[in-house]
Amino acid sequence: MDFVKNDSGFCLAENLRSLRKRMKWSQEELADKVGLNRGNIASYENGSAEPKICNLVKIAHLFNIPVFSLTHTNLKEEGAIEQVMVKNTNGFAQPGPVLLDHFLKEAEDFQQAIKGLHCLFRLKTKNAAELPEEAVFLKEQFEQLYGLSEQLMSSHMELLAIIKEKCPEHGKSNGTPPISA
Repeated sequence: MDFVKNDSGFCLAENLRSLRKRMKWSQEELADKVGLNRGNIASYENGSAEPKICNLVKIAHLFNIPVFSLTHTNLKEEGAIEQVMVKNTNGFAQPGPVLLDHFLKEAEDFQQAIKGLHCLFRLKTKNAAELPEEAVFLKEQFEQLYGLSEQLMSSHMELLAIIKEKCPEHGKSNGTPPISA
């Protein structure tokens, strides 16, 4: 499945081009900053290729925005880039309950995304009549990875709950609404 062309909510190509032009960088300059070549950037911007996750993280870090915003928020809309940058900065600058609520919401969203991917994966593999041996191996590996990610998310949620319970300065709301992810 080609997520670049089939997922209408995927905005990486347009966002990357828009952010690069906003900084007045050439494709070559952006490529140098993240350790790639100009061809990689051109392919990402025209949607013919997707970056590896490590490169996606480097790019998001360079522009100081979350990976999800880089890939799923239309940053060409008026004020969208500024809004994402402010939200990103404030999300980690605010102490106490606002930050904890932000992490709890983010964890819940991530947990739902993992469950959604697993559901889609099971649906796709269920309809496959017979999988080749390599695909069966990959399916088993995915199931193991899913199980590990569930355990990790469960531990993460428990840790956040303990912090909320045991650290009053982080567990009580100060009337400030949590930052939405």
